[in-house]
Amino acid sequence: MIVAIEGPSAVGKTTWCRTHAPRFVKEAPSGLDAPDLFADPIDVANFWARFNSGLWQSALRIERQEGIAVCDSDPFHLYFSFSLWKAGAMDRRLFDAEVRAYRRALVTHQVGFADFVLWQEAPLEELRRRAQADKTHRRRRHELYLALIPWMKLWFDARGRTIPGSLGSWSEGQGVNLDDLRGPCTESHRYDVPTFEGMINDLTEG
Repeated sequence: MIVAIEGPSAVGKTTWCRTHAPRFVKEAPSGLDAPDLFADPIDVANFWARFNSGLWQSALRIERQEGIAVCDSDPFHLYFSFSLWKAGAMDRRLFDAEVRAYRRALVTHQVGFADFVLWQEAPLEELRRRAQADKTHRRRRHELYLALIPWMKLWFDARGRTIPGSLGSWSEGQGVNLDDLRGPCTESHRYDVPTFEGMINDLTEG
């Protein structure tokens, strides 16, 4: 089982993972030598598809060793460019390029859908307070990330419709109860291209 812990920037995902998952797949470090978001969309898309495919492969290794792998943020990170586009922070070109890049990675089983995504959020002022108090993360674009929250929620709601039973929530003081996650979601969804295409159509049509 692979579980992704999700939510807005500064909601406490990394703290939760450190507390409840002795080994977890870490999100992209702040010092990562990544191309600027506004560089060539194809280059940016290919970089992040490769990087997040590496996170997915790390999750698979942990899963084989321990039975469950927890990811600090969903390795299927296509929701970020989707949210940037829908929030008006950039045009659609990066999202379209990432759709192609992630689809290729999905077909070759380099990246896949986590079995469960657990989402949590907090009031905007609380997120701002936590971001200011956190000295371990550089959050240069935190206000932009806050503007993405409605679109992130839209993405994960669509995921829940497309893969019923795969969306839940986490809380700061409680770990993952495996019994609560036994449901209709199975590994058969991990690399299913029609599932991917159905979700993208759900989010972009109309």
